[in-house]
Amino acid sequence: MIRINDEKTELSDRQLKAIPFIVSSPTYTEGCKKAEVDRKTFYEWLKQPEFKTELDRQRDEITADAFNVLSQSLTKAVDALVGLLDHKDDRLKRLTAKDIIDFIIRHKENEDLDRRLTEVEKRLDNKI
Repeated sequence: MIRINDEKTELSDRQLKAIPFIVSSPTYTEGCKKAEVDRKTFYEWLKQPEFKTELDRQRDEITADAFNVLSQSLTKAVDALVGLLDHKDDRLKRLTAKDIIDFIIRHKENEDLDRRLTEVEKRLDNKI
């Protein structure tokens, strides 16, 4: 029995060593090869709630790390996009302008959806 975050788990050393290979690979097949685990074995492991939970936890952690890296470059990406509005190529300027407008519209729609969802949740909470 192994401890993860001070909790007992039924995961074997082999499973714990395989998970990082699997979550960092583009496909399960490639991850299994890197981890030297038969795909059939891996799919059996997926049926174990503890394994699936730990696999998902580590995948979420990698995703969060990647998102943080991308977020650090957001200002640079926005500056690059806005800078294209001054490009000599009119087609590129039009496409850039359309992208910016589309991003703003999508952002406003998401804000509106979030506001409406929050209002629905408040109303549901008041009825319970």
